Amino acid sequence: MPRFKDIPRFETPNYQVDVGWNYLGEQLEQWKDGYGLELEPDFQRGHVWTQEQQIDFLEFRMMGGISGGDIFWNCPNWALDPGTSPLQLVDGLQRITAVRGFIDSEIPIFGHYFNEFTDNFDWMRHRFRFHVNSLKTKTEVLRWYLALNNGGTIHTPEEIKRVTELLENCENKKG
Repeated sequence: MPRFKDIPRFETPNYQVDVGWNYLGEQLEQWKDGYGLELEPDFQRGHVWTQEQQIDFLEFRMMGGISGGDIFWNCPNWALDPGTSPLQLVDGLQRITAVRGFIDSEIPIFGHYFNEFTDNFDWMRHRFRFHVNSLKTKTEVLRWYLALNNGGTIHTPEEIKRVTELLENCENKKG
């Protein structure tokens, strides 16, 4: 008979902090200097989002969307002596890159760059939650990475087109 308590468990990240988009660059620089930050460890897939995907993510977040706000890191000695082992980004490179590009006025949203907006940006509402785990081995980190990124099914262009057409029909009918 299977038992729930026999299911292997991941170590839960033991440190969490909210980082406002306005402090994102500063936070990454501090971690680079103090913790040997690795934004692109060998298991990362690199920068794969197109500018259109970056814009879609940013516009979603600017309209109040909340998913995609959790960023996952690992540092084997984080709890004991964080400066003695590298801090690696495990999940979130595409989102961090998009936000940094927007803040630096390299990526537009709704057809405009950050520096073109005339009112104040709501920094309190726009932030990431950083979760830092303390997995000790690369094997553990790779298992965690795969578990984070191997679930779900990406929508095909045909599926997105079908829902886009449904939306257009609804808008044309005003309802």
